[in-house]
Amino acid sequence: MSGSAVLGTNLIDDLVPDVDDLRGDLNADFGTRPFDCQTVLRTWLGESGLNGDGDFRDVVTTITPAPRIEQWDGYKWVLLAAGVHEDGTIRVSEVSLSYTYAELTGAGIGAGPSGSLQQNQQFFYRLVDAHGQGQEDRILKQSKPPFVDREKTIGWVMWLMDENLPETAGVEVQP
Repeated sequence: MSGSAVLGTNLIDDLVPDVDDLRGDLNADFGTRPFDCQTVLRTWLGESGLNGDGDFRDVVTTITPAPRIEQWDGYKWVLLAAGVHEDGTIRVSEVSLSYTYAELTGAGIGAGPSGSLQQNQQFFYRLVDAHGQGQEDRILKQSKPPFVDREKTIGWVMWLMDENLPETAGVEVQP
């Protein structure tokens, strides 16, 4: 298991490791998950202590097993004066119940008091092409709180939307 949730109080909790193993093995073997989904904690290193100032350091964590990028709800290109912009919501499901709410929302992972994000920190998601189709990475934020679905998908459901963050990075990958 990848997250830090305390499981084992009921049958669904007992099955989470098996569900994760099956999803990880079968989806990897069949190549059915088009994207790797990553959480990114970005810390800006400039002297002002604000977002966007100076260089930054990213701590990237890949969500495993790869969640299902279920639908691109209204996701489309919108024509703007300066070109096109992607707009809409992406539904992500089958996110392992081994993750906690805090791990999926960025709550409790920052360096501030009680783990809150500091003024020089950002938390967001990155979808990365998993199979060489040439899809560009997408930087996204949550458009509403994640929902625990213990009946249909036996996992978290998240809704992500375009974040418009800079994509150049020195990246640290956290196993």
